[in-house]
Amino acid sequence: MLSIGLDSGTSAIKGVCFSPEKGVIKKISRPVELLHPAENRTELDAEKYFQLLLEMLRQLAAAADDTIGGIAFAAASGNTLLCNKDGEVLTPIISWLDNRLPDFMPPEAWQVRETTGWMPLSMFPLMHLEYFKRVSPELLSTAQVAMNNDFAVWKLCGNHQLDKSNAAPFYLWDQAANCYAEYIKYYNLQLSQLPEIVPTGSVCGYLRDEYTGGNLTGKTAIVAGSFDHPAAARAVKVTEPGTMLLSCGTSWVGFYPAADRKEIPHDELCDIFQSDNGGCWGAMFSLAQVGLEVEEFVCNRYGKTPERYNLFNTEALTEGSPAWKMMYSIIMRFKEKFDSHKNMHKIVISGGPSEGRAWQYYLEKYLNVSVEASPYASYTGAVGAAMIAGGMVK
Repeated sequence: MLSIGLDSGTSAIKGVCFSPEKGVIKKISRPVELLHPAENRTELDAEKYFQLLLEMLRQLAAAADDTIGGIAFAAASGNTLLCNKDGEVLTPIISWLDNRLPDFMPPEAWQVRETTGWMPLSMFPLMHLEYFKRVSPELLSTAQVAMNNDFAVWKLCGNHQLDKSNAAPFYLWDQAANCYAEYIKYYNLQLSQLPEIVPTGSVCGYLRDEYTGGNLTGKTAIVAGSFDHPAAARAVKVTEPGTMLLSCGTSWVGFYPAADRKEIPHDELCDIFQSDNGGCWGAMFSLAQVGLEVEEFVCNRYGKTPERYNLFNTEALTEGSPAWKMMYSIIMRFKEKFDSHKNMHKIVISGGPSEGRAWQYYLEKYLNVSVEASPYASYTGAVGAAMIAGGMVK
């Protein structure tokens, strides 16, 4: 079955049209416009965001030689918007990069890490909801609460559903108890205001008539996807303990399967991954926004020419060069976190660094572990989403 996967990243959306037999038929990438309406604020225009997704879906579908059977999203979620009961936008999307309430932290009594699988942070949806509670309490008490990915699902098929993987950075789902957390009452939220939480791979609905055309039909299923790193791990078969995906995007994230949720260190993030189907849980640790540091270095040194990453990788292969020093400093910071994980025998890297030999060479050298590059490079998360949409992975 032909399928489409969209990886809704922080700074870009990547999409693929995928065939189980032929692999990637078409891939496209589009930048996401981040708005900064005031100091410490980072937002997206929700309608423009959806129109961008729709445009990409149509371009990807047009490249197929048959109808599209399924669509799913991998998402760098953890953002928030409010809608009315019909899915019409009431607020901008507040990005996880937003820091408008830097001093807000949820009460310790909520036991956020134990409940959701994610550590409490002064950003992400709990802070966004606190902001709405302070400035627009009446709106918050009546609106539907969403993130960018479940908003897109809702618009495409008419059903407001969110996958269990992305329910973790939504911060309102009790991962262990498999229900919404008690502290939704603090925000005066009712269950009717929140998306239905469903397993990854579930069919949320079918494409609404207004979005059909060409290879997109009323039989095109909108499928519950995954957080971006678990989706990418599925694509490259990082599904067993001892293997790790190093996803190099805005942040560098180490994702690895764990046999049991209790095995995951308290300072790391938990993803339900394949545990619903008797498989592993997923664990994550990160170097936040390190990709932005690399981008700044590369642009300052080589300009914004299309060849800048090739120049960076070539120079880095000369040890002692400025490019090598930059690369070495990032790898050593990752190594500090990686070394606490015993019995790792393989890393698969995805994202921009997987496209150059230097990163792979030095990771293998300094981490003393086998390192492979994802064949899908920066599109690994999108391919994972397409595999979920096509029923190829769970």
